[in-house]
Amino acid sequence: MSDCTDVILLFSYLEDAVMEEIARLDPVLTGLHPRGLKRVSGDEQLGHWGGNPRGAECHVVAGTFNHLDAEKLRATLRTLPWKCPHAVQLLLHNENDAAFGMWMLLDRDWAEVPLPRTVRDGAGGHLRRMDCPDGEYLQP
Repeated sequence: MSDCTDVILLFSYLEDAVMEEIARLDPVLTGLHPRGLKRVSGDEQLGHWGGNPRGAECHVVAGTFNHLDAEKLRATLRTLPWKCPHAVQLLLHNENDAAFGMWMLLDRDWAEVPLPRTVRDGAGGHLRRMDCPDGEYLQP
């Protein structure tokens, strides 16, 4: 049975060294098997991805993974040589979540940012909306 999780990692365009580290991560050891995170913030050398031709003002990497070990991923990302760790955002969306959960590096450790009108079912549980009109994501 599948248990897919979408991952989006956003960080400063000044973090080129980290972008290089992410490209070198071993997908198997980080739990991102088989392909790892892919850069989506640009399809050209300078990071152009639509809109302004100047290029992106941030790096964005993403992927979808089956049976992702989110703790292992966060532990790996925490060890990267961030210049501005306070500007890093990690978005995680499990197939059973109502919304992406947002995590930020605070004091070199990950903290989940509370989202309005959402609740997480226990530690590592699914993120549910409290105000979904059709009731699909309402907590029992």
